[in-house]
Amino acid sequence: MFRVADMKPWPHLVFALLTVEAIFTDPCQGAKVLAIPTIIFDSHLYIFVRVAEALKSRGHDAVLLLDEGRAVEPCLHSYRIQRYRGVFSQESSDHWLQERLKRVFEGKRTAFELFSLLEKYLENCDLLLGNATLLQQLRSEEFDLVMVDPNEMCGFIVAHFLGVKYVVLSTSFWFPAEIGATSPVAYVPEFNSQVTDQMGFVGRTWNLLVFLMSRIGTRLLILPKFDRLMAKHDIQPQKSMLELIYGTSLFFLSNDVVIDFPRPTLPHIIFAGGILTGPAKPLPVDLHLWMEAADAGVVVVSFGIGIRMLPRDLVEKMAGAFARLPQRVVWRYSGQKPDNLGENTLMMEWLPLNDLLGHPHVAALVSHCGMNSIYEAIYHGVPVVGFPFYGDQFDIMTRIQAKGMGVLIDWSSVTEDGFYQALTTVISDPSFRRAAKKISELHLDTLMPPLNRTVYWLEYALRHDGAPYLRPSLYRLSFYEYYCLDILAVLFLIVVGTLVVVYRLCWRHRRLEVSPVHLNGHCLNGHVSEEKKGQ
Repeated sequence: MFRVADMKPWPHLVFALLTVEAIFTDPCQGAKVLAIPTIIFDSHLYIFVRVAEALKSRGHDAVLLLDEGRAVEPCLHSYRIQRYRGVFSQESSDHWLQERLKRVFEGKRTAFELFSLLEKYLENCDLLLGNATLLQQLRSEEFDLVMVDPNEMCGFIVAHFLGVKYVVLSTSFWFPAEIGATSPVAYVPEFNSQVTDQMGFVGRTWNLLVFLMSRIGTRLLILPKFDRLMAKHDIQPQKSMLELIYGTSLFFLSNDVVIDFPRPTLPHIIFAGGILTGPAKPLPVDLHLWMEAADAGVVVVSFGIGIRMLPRDLVEKMAGAFARLPQRVVWRYSGQKPDNLGENTLMMEWLPLNDLLGHPHVAALVSHCGMNSIYEAIYHGVPVVGFPFYGDQFDIMTRIQAKGMGVLIDWSSVTEDGFYQALTTVISDPSFRRAAKKISELHLDTLMPPLNRTVYWLEYALRHDGAPYLRPSLYRLSFYEYYCLDILAVLFLIVVGTLVVVYRLCWRHRRLEVSPVHLNGHCLNGHVSEEKKGQ
C-alpha cells in the first residue's frame, strides 16, 4: 500500500538534482553573504552556522560577524569569521546568562530579565557602530546580502549602513505584528499570551490586552532606543528602526504550521522551522550499548546548552520521580548530582540529543522547550514533558500541549508526585506517541527540508535583487490609511452632515405647516385681522 512516508527520500533527491543543475545555471553563484547572529545564546548561533555552511557548499562566500566572546567549535570552518570587540568576553557572557537564569529561578519576573538583555544588546550595538575601522572594512567587502537575527536588531542597522539588501533569519518562535502580516486577535495568539487558537471571551480579552501591550512596548520602549542609537552615530540615510524592519526582503521564521496555529501570512515570509534537524547518526559505543539494554525504554532529559544549573529543589524532585520509573533515564546536567539519584539514571555533561531522539527505545523527552530540541523531537516523533522557563518556551510548549504531543509543567510549583504522574501519563498513554508521530509525518512531508528551503530562498533573493515584488505595499501606508480611518472619517462626516440637513429641512417644514406667520400673535396668512384693523 502506498504511504506518504515512502516518499521521504524524494525531496532530498529532487533538491540534489536541482543543486547540480543550478551550479551551472545559477547567476548568483559566488555571492558574498554577511551573517550577524546574536551576541548570546549558542543555540541561536548554531542555526546561523548551519546556514553559513550550506551557503559555502553552494559556492558562496559566507562571513559570520562574531564578537570576541562567541566561541565556535574548533573545526575546519567552511565559512569565514570576522571578529570585533563587543560587550562580552567568552567567560562573562556565560556568567551573565547564568546570573539572569538564577534570578528567574529565584522568582524575579522574566520580562524584567529580558529587558536587561535588551540593554546588553544596545550596549554591544553602541560599541559595534562606534567601531569605524570595522564598519569600513565590512563596507569594502561589498556584500551582496546580510542575514539578521531579529532577536538583536543591531543587524538591521549594520545592513542599512552598508547599503545592502538584508533578510531576517529568526532563531526563535517569532511572528510579531511588526512584520506586517494580519494578526486577528480572535484566533491568533500573541507572543507570551499562552493561549491557543480556541479562545473564549476571557481568552480573547487576554490576548487583546497582551497584543496591545506588546505593540505599545515595541513602539514606545524598544524601537526608540535603537532610533536614538542611530542618531548618536549619525547613520545615513536617516530612517527609523520600524522602517528598517519594513525594508526586510525576506523573513525566515522558525515556524511550521504543524506546531503553530494557522494564521494569515505574506509571500515574503518563509517558514523554516527545523533547520538543525536531520537523521540520527550512530551513537558512541558505550551509550549505544546502554540504550540497547533499556528494554522498558529511555527518557531523555535535556535543558539546552544555555541552562547549566537548575534550582536545587527542582533537581531533587526530578531525580526522585526518575528513580520511580521502570524506564532508564539519560540526563544532560553539569550541576551537582542530587542525593536521591536512582540507579536507572545516567547523568552526562553532554548529549548527542538529535541522535538519541532517533533511537527506537526513546519513550519521551523532558525539555525546557527550546526551539531546536522541540523540532528534533518533532522530527523523530517523540512526545515531550516540558518545563518552560523564559522567552518563547512558554508559547512553544503551549502549542505542543494543544496538539496532544506533550504536557506542560509549571516548574515553580511542581511536586515529585505531580512530575511522576505527568511522565507516566505521557509514556503510557499511546495518544501522545500517536500525536507525535503524526506531527512528525506532516513535518517531513515537504518538497524541501527546512535548510534546503532556506538556501533556495536566500539564492532567490540574490537572483532577484531582494525580490521587492513580494513585499506588500502596506509598509508605505500610515496607521490611519492601513485601517481606513480616513475613509471612515469621511463617511462619518457625510452621514452626520446628511442627518443635520435632513433634520433642519424637517424642522423648517414642520414650522411652516403648524405656525404659518406670526405678527404680535395676530397674523393670519399674512393679513392683518379685522379686529386688529378696528383697533
